[in-house]
Amino acid sequence: MKNLNHLLILPVMLVCQPLIAQTNHLTISDEFPSQGETISFTYVPAGTKLANKEGITATIYYIDGKKNPADNITLTQEGKLLKGSLTIPVSARAFFFKISKDTSVDNNSGKGYIYMVYNGKEPIQGAYASEGMVYSGLGNSLAKIPADKARSLKFLKQEIAAFPQSEKEYAIQYYRALSTSTDPDDIVLLNSKLADLKNSRDEKELLQAVSILIMQKKKPEADSLTAMIKLKFPQGTLDKNAAINDIMKEKDVKKMDSLYQVFVHHFPENPIEPSSLYDMLKTQLIYKYLANNDYDTCVKYLALINDKSELFQALNNVAWRMAEKGEKLEVAEKLSKQSVDIVNDRFENPVASPFVTVAKAKNDAAGYRIMVGDTYAYILIKEGKFAEAQKIQQPLYERSDKKGGPVVAHYVQILNATGNYTQAKEIAENGMKSAKIDPELEPALKVSYVKLNGSDNGYAEYVAGLKSISQGKIMANLEKTMVNQPSPAFALQDFDGKTVSLADLKGKTVVVDFWATWCGPCKASFPGMQKAVNKYKDNPNIVFLFVDTWESVEDYIPGVKKFIEDNKYTFHVLFDEKNADGRQAKVVTAFGVSGIPTKFIIDKDGVIRFKYVGYSGSDEKVLDEVSNMITLANNPVKAPVK
Repeated sequence: MKNLNHLLILPVMLVCQPLIAQTNHLTISDEFPSQGETISFTYVPAGTKLANKEGITATIYYIDGKKNPADNITLTQEGKLLKGSLTIPVSARAFFFKISKDTSVDNNSGKGYIYMVYNGKEPIQGAYASEGMVYSGLGNSLAKIPADKARSLKFLKQEIAAFPQSEKEYAIQYYRALSTSTDPDDIVLLNSKLADLKNSRDEKELLQAVSILIMQKKKPEADSLTAMIKLKFPQGTLDKNAAINDIMKEKDVKKMDSLYQVFVHHFPENPIEPSSLYDMLKTQLIYKYLANNDYDTCVKYLALINDKSELFQALNNVAWRMAEKGEKLEVAEKLSKQSVDIVNDRFENPVASPFVTVAKAKNDAAGYRIMVGDTYAYILIKEGKFAEAQKIQQPLYERSDKKGGPVVAHYVQILNATGNYTQAKEIAENGMKSAKIDPELEPALKVSYVKLNGSDNGYAEYVAGLKSISQGKIMANLEKTMVNQPSPAFALQDFDGKTVSLADLKGKTVVVDFWATWCGPCKASFPGMQKAVNKYKDNPNIVFLFVDTWESVEDYIPGVKKFIEDNKYTFHVLFDEKNADGRQAKVVTAFGVSGIPTKFIIDKDGVIRFKYVGYSGSDEKVLDEVSNMITLANNPVKAPVK
C-alpha cells in the first residue's frame, strides 16, 4: 500500500515539474543538458549558509579538457528565488556552479552543484571523468567542494566502463586514484595495468608505469625502469626533464645560462608553436641576472620572451630594481612603460583563461595596473620628472585603498616635490594611521612636517602618536583571526636525536613553523624568522620549533642539516615522522596543514591561538607578524573561540 501511494503521487510531481533536475537548492531546467544548449536555473538560498544575504553571485566552470572556460552569470531575484541562464559551450563535458557571497560559498553540503553533459539521455565521453576531476581537488580550489578520492575514482571507473578509449586521456588521473584505494580489487586492477604498461614500447606509457611504481613506494623498481627508459629513448622526455631540473637547480647564473644554451641546442624551441616552458626558463635567467645587477643581459632575455602578454611582471621587476639602485633610469623607464602598456591592454581587452572569467581577468588587470603604474611613477620621481609622475600617480592613488602602502608613499613624495606640503602631510598622516605602512612614507611625512613647521621640533612625539594608532589597528585586525583550538600532541626528534615533546613545553608560548627544503616561500621567510628567534633568544618562555616535513627525497636528513648550516640559521629543527603510507607527514597532517610554510602560535596551555599560512613579503613583516601574534597569544583572555 505504501508503494502504491508513491506511484499515485509520482504523476502529479511530473506534471508540476517536467524535465527538472534538482540538487537540493539549485534546479536546472533540463535533466539531461547537452552541448550548445541554453538552460535556465533557479537557486533557493533559504536553508543554506547564504540565506538572507544580498549580492549573491554565480560563477559557472565548464570542463572540456582544454580551454576550461568560466562565466559569471547575472542573477535576477523573484521573491525568495534567484534565477539565471547559461549556454553550455559546444566543447563542455561537465560543469559546476560556485554560488557565493564574498568568501562564503554554498557547496551543497560538500557535494557541490555539478552536472554532466549528455547526448540524449547518456553522458557524453569525458562527462564521468570530468565530474571525477571536480572531486579530485579542482572543485575544492574553485568552489570549496571538498576532495573525495573514493567518489572521484567511482566516476573514473564509470568513464572507462562506458568509454574504454578514455583510459589513455585520463590515465594518470585514473592510476593515481587507483593507487589511493584500499580495495583489494583496485589493487589487483592497478597491478594489472602496471604489468601492461611495463611491456609497452611507448615512452609515455613506460613513464606512466614509473609513476605507478613511485605511487606504490617501489623506488628500486622505479629507478630500474627509469634507467631502461633513458637507454631506450635517448634525448627523450626523461633527458629533457633532467636537463630542465639541472637548469633550475643551478645557483651560478653563468653556469645556468650555459646549461640553458645546451638545452635549447638539444631540444630546440618550436618557432611556430613556442612553448611556455622556454619562456619560463628565460624568465628564471632574467631573475638570476637581476640578482647579480646584470641589467644588460636581463634586457637581452626580456626581448626573447615569446608571450608578450605575460611579460609585464618580468619587465616591472627589472625596472623596479634599476630604480631602487638608481641605475640605468632611462632604460628602466622604457621597460616600465612597456609593462604599463601590456597591462592597460589586458584591462581594456580582458581575455578569459582556464577557469578564469573575463570579469576576473579584468579585475586582476586592474590590480596589476596599480602595481606597474606605481613602478613607472617611481622611476619618473627618480628622474626628477615630477609633473609627469603626478599624472600617473594621482589616478593610482584615487583607485587605491589610500592607506599606507607604496602608492601613497610615492604620491606624498610627488606632492612634496611640487610644493603641495599641506596635502602631502594630510595624506601621509592618514597613511601612518593605517594598518600597513610603507617604509618610504615616514620620511616623506617628515619632509612635509618640517616644511610646514619650519623645523622638526615635536616631530618625534607627533609621529609616535600616529604609529600608536597604526599598531592598535594592526593588533585589532590580528585579534579577529585568533582561534581557540587544542594543539595536537607531538614528540619529534631534532638534529641530535633528542626527542622534543610539546607536552614538555607546557607553560611556554611555542611557535611551530612547518617547512621543507624545496619550499621557496619557506626559505624566503627564514631571514625574518631568524630575526624573530634573535629577538626572543633570551626569553625562556618563548620557544621556536621548525618542523621539517613533506621532503621529496628518501634520505632527506643530511640535506636539511646542510641547508641550515650553510645559511647559519640558529633554528631548533625537528623532523616530522612518516605516516602509514610512508610519507613524511604525520604531525603536519595532524595539524591539518594543506600548504607550507604554515606557522602555529601555541599558548602556554597548549592551545593554538594563531595559524598563519604563507610568506608575508619581507623580513620586517615576518618579524612584526610573529611578534604581534606572540604578544596576543600571551593574553589569551581576548581570544574568541572558533
